[in-house]
Amino acid sequence: MLMTEIIYGRHPVLAALRRAESPLEEVIVAQGVGGAWLEEVRRLTRATGIRFRVQERAALDRVCGTPHHQGIMARRGAYVYRSEQDLLDRLPQLTEPALLVAADSLTDPMNLGNLARSALAAGAHGLIIPKDRAAGVTPAVAKAAAGALEYLPVYRVTNLAQCLIQLKAAGLFVVGADAGAALSIYQADLTGPLVLVIGGEDKGLRPRVRGQCDLILAIPQAAPEIGSLNAATAGAVTLFEVRRQRLNKAISG
Repeated sequence: MLMTEIIYGRHPVLAALRRAESPLEEVIVAQGVGGAWLEEVRRLTRATGIRFRVQERAALDRVCGTPHHQGIMARRGAYVYRSEQDLLDRLPQLTEPALLVAADSLTDPMNLGNLARSALAAGAHGLIIPKDRAAGVTPAVAKAAAGALEYLPVYRVTNLAQCLIQLKAAGLFVVGADAGAALSIYQADLTGPLVLVIGGEDKGLRPRVRGQCDLILAIPQAAPEIGSLNAATAGAVTLFEVRRQRLNKAISG
């Protein structure tokens, strides 16, 4: 029997409704909700033939496992990850330098979802996650990503270190983020094809993954007393430095 995925929150559900490639089985809203967003939900469900239902808010609380669903949820077939081979096949089709984000054993759904959102906003072409000992795409991750997972491919790999080896062979530069690195993100050229590797919340980059990094960079902080930034924040700062450099290079051309 095919497992069902639950997504909730206005941005994630609307993003899914707008994408024909990710068909939903049904959309459920809480009694009493309203607004322009709800009218768009009704219009899109009618246009695509998706079942639309209204239920008590408590019912959505139980199914979503949280009251923070903004009065809307949807069901669809379980999330389909892309494979490492899918990733390698896609690289030659890109018309700009590749930008990939690899999450090395992130376990916090909020961190993973926020990282996915920043990755898409910064122009990344995909998010890579390991199959084991790491968060996967769950309703909480999708909610934090605020619709980004409808557009950003997620590649789930068995061995992240081995995947990085394959990407290096394909011409990508591997950059790891570490608060203790001697070189800062502002001192490196990040305009070429690259993979940004963000370490896990507790231990950072694992040794085998770190060993595949061509360069380790830090984000210089004005107040080092606070320690390192969390994974999603560090990823966002570094990703937008990549974007800044690439935009400047395009302008100076």
